Amino acid sequence: MRFRQIHLDFHTSGLIPGIGSRFDGPAFAKAFKDAHIDSVNLFSKCHHGYSYHPTKVGAPHPHLEIDLLGQQIEALQAVGIKTPIYVSAAWDEYAAHTHPEWRIVAPDGTLPRYFASANGAGWAFMDFSTPYLDYLCRQIDEAMKAYSRGDGMWIDICWQPLSVSANARDQMEADGLDWTNPGDQARFTSMATEKFFDAVTDTVKKNDPNCPLFFNTGHIKRGMRQHYYDHYTHLEIESLPTGGWGYDHFPLSARYAEPTGLDYLGMTGKFHWLWGEIGGYKKPDALLYECGAMLAHGAHCCVGDHLHPTGAIDPSTMRVIAPAYAWVEEREAWAVGSTNRAEIALLSESASLRPQVGQRIRAEEPVDEGATRVLLEGQFTFDVLDLESDFSGYALLILPDSVAVDEELKSKIDAYVAEGGKVLLTGKSGIGDDGFIWDVGATWAGTSAMAGGDYMLPIAPLRAEGVDDPLFLYVPTEQISVTDGTSLGEVYEPYLDRTARHFSGHINAPSRPDPNGYAAGVQKGAFTYLAAPIFTAYRRVGAVAMLEVASAAIRFALGRDKMIRTSLPTAGRATVRRQAHENRDIVHLLYATPVLRGNLRDRNVEPIQDLVTLPDTDVTVAVDNPVAAVQLVPENEDIAFEQADGTVTFTVPKLRGHQMVEITYEAPTGQ
Repeated sequence: MRFRQIHLDFHTSGLIPGIGSRFDGPAFAKAFKDAHIDSVNLFSKCHHGYSYHPTKVGAPHPHLEIDLLGQQIEALQAVGIKTPIYVSAAWDEYAAHTHPEWRIVAPDGTLPRYFASANGAGWAFMDFSTPYLDYLCRQIDEAMKAYSRGDGMWIDICWQPLSVSANARDQMEADGLDWTNPGDQARFTSMATEKFFDAVTDTVKKNDPNCPLFFNTGHIKRGMRQHYYDHYTHLEIESLPTGGWGYDHFPLSARYAEPTGLDYLGMTGKFHWLWGEIGGYKKPDALLYECGAMLAHGAHCCVGDHLHPTGAIDPSTMRVIAPAYAWVEEREAWAVGSTNRAEIALLSESASLRPQVGQRIRAEEPVDEGATRVLLEGQFTFDVLDLESDFSGYALLILPDSVAVDEELKSKIDAYVAEGGKVLLTGKSGIGDDGFIWDVGATWAGTSAMAGGDYMLPIAPLRAEGVDDPLFLYVPTEQISVTDGTSLGEVYEPYLDRTARHFSGHINAPSRPDPNGYAAGVQKGAFTYLAAPIFTAYRRVGAVAMLEVASAAIRFALGRDKMIRTSLPTAGRATVRRQAHENRDIVHLLYATPVLRGNLRDRNVEPIQDLVTLPDTDVTVAVDNPVAAVQLVPENEDIAFEQADGTVTFTVPKLRGHQMVEITYEAPTGQ
């Protein structure tokens, strides 16, 4: 997999003339080569349903007079650039118009469109349980046979809304399912989508068993590891920070992708906002930071673009991409084959729900995102795991807020604890119908009746800086009484909950002057428990005091210094990656401050406008071997360091967006 990729969208209405009329192969290739790009996803069929090459299966764009895909492949491959081929799956406007019987019919009888009413401007959904699936597979087969020199297949929109089309109803009844039952509708959607994955995978592998293959659902779901192994050759994390994902979405997904063992890349965009925004541009510095974040999390890089209908290159876009990819190219040697050094494992709340194939997730679950945000802002080193993951090797396992624990998971965690692992539970995690699943040194009496939120005053080591009075949480706590564990503080109730019958003030009633008798948390042996769903609360409220309490609870449960400590501000990010084949660690330091600039389609637009240079960032990293040298890379500038008590300490003279620091270890004796 290459490091500097472009996803070249080409969704072009049949009403637009002159398709490819200004395409110039040598100029096209030169523009990408000059921008340090080494792989470009090229379109066979777009969301409008048109093909950009001769076809006997589908429909070429009505205003296309050349084999655009073929000429693009020929031009780019002549200069050493790879050319994976793109095909749109569940969105196909041409097929929706010519075969309306192939469309999704929603349970309410409407014909859904994405981001639009039934007759609005938006994409119609095709039903994988109809003959459309055969049509799609024949298109993929045709493209692979015609362009066997392509470098992979990229299948887009691989998810389905619920459908009760005639085909879907007939197949549900044949399978013994009730098409009027929402649960059976969801089960059938998963079954139909799995058949789609199987059919497309078989089609691709029949043509080329070694073909790189990726299916895009807009999100890498946690808890579907075997599905990825069966169908994907690698993972691609679509994550446009300004398009509604935000800057915490990619790190969360990357920290899950790496432990699967599959290669993976991050995908951002050159757009100010969202896909297909021709004439929208982000600042080159923003793209530099985003690519730096990908390298810091072990990912290869991909930038989304959209080609003009004429096929002419947009020079302004290349001026955005070129500096970032020149910068990535200089740093690739310190990214190849690196692995994350993580001391904390976050067990995904969504993975415990055992997600099914077929249902799309766009927004992150508040629990996972809140926990990830705390770990990032606290500069902890961590991975995100699912139920199939190996827990060994991590010093601390976090079950955030609402992880359901069955007997299989309990046994797995028992084995992890027996080997010396520690566990942090929050909220309802670790609580079953009859109380605590493990002996945490407390008993459970239920969830607080204060639906609007309780107050909490933790013990001194867990308090936010300067906050020595009860902190309002905006969420109810679990009511626990300490038996033989160590109490982690007290809970205070408001005088009354805010309801239509009684309220006080604008938001919440003041706290009662005395605690309610329940503990804010407990610690016993390997288990630390916090009674508040603190990660959900922080994701929802964003209170700095909540962040500090959550970070302190993680440090307390860890029971030792973090792997990396820095003087970075809270917006800073830090990772440590090992290149074992080079006998070195690479420390990645990141700092940028996205700013809210707009809101489109109810999504916040928070671009990075300026990169501020931070002077003299102090760093301490836990090391397991004698250190031979510390250098800024790729600058290859030595910096002074001190090694003592299993750590190395140094100061990075300046940080602008992203800085890599190489820690080289002494060669083992005898080498």
